[in-house]
Amino acid sequence: MLAGKLRFSIIFLVVGLFIGLTVGYSFGSQTQLVWKEKYFELQKTYGKLEESYKNLNLAYSNLKSQMAGWKEKYVRLQEAYKNLNLSYLNLKNLTTVRIELLEDKEYYPEACRLISHANKSIQIIMYVVKYDSKHEKDPVNVLLKGLVEAKKRGVEVKVLVDDVTLKSYPQTIKFLSENKIPVRLDPSRWVTTHTKMVIVDGKYLLVGSHNWTESALTRNHEVTVKIYSEKFAGEALKYFDSLWDYGRKVLG
Repeated sequence: MLAGKLRFSIIFLVVGLFIGLTVGYSFGSQTQLVWKEKYFELQKTYGKLEESYKNLNLAYSNLKSQMAGWKEKYVRLQEAYKNLNLSYLNLKNLTTVRIELLEDKEYYPEACRLISHANKSIQIIMYVVKYDSKHEKDPVNVLLKGLVEAKKRGVEVKVLVDDVTLKSYPQTIKFLSENKIPVRLDPSRWVTTHTKMVIVDGKYLLVGSHNWTESALTRNHEVTVKIYSEKFAGEALKYFDSLWDYGRKVLG
């Protein structure tokens, strides 16, 4: 009786284990199948993403190449604009040039007007400047006093003369120095500076035959050209600086 019950229990246990293994295997198989399906779905998604990345990377490379070409074109256009703007400015300077001929006595009032209206700078190269302390209304005295007044207004004033002015009219050097007007002799005593030139504010230019003497301003036949041009005045200023920078300083 006991042996029969024991045999039955063992059989029941074996059957239970068999059923459990069967059910477990079936569940495991189903689970493995689900994960396998998910893996395939993810693989497909990854493939699509990889393809999209490749296309995007290709588009970026093309865009980068196009941008490099656009940048090169932009640089060329910028350079072309600079050249065009420079040409425009040069043309503008040429078209805004005004020239007037000053004959004989016409020079003096125009020189007075330019000096009295100067705002920034006055540069003068003159062969002869004759200051006459005995005649207050001498036209040269008026011009020189105009330089002093301009200096007081804050205008930069420089005067460069030939040795003949120092030797023949030392009172001119004395007057300028006493009034704090910088004055220099031309670079070499062996080379005559016969230039007669006045530059005002870097845009007005007087150049011609008029010395600053009473005879040249009131009696002689002289002619000077008045030019309004920043371009030509700028060229004249370069010439002035080339002499001034190496000019000989003098004491009054």
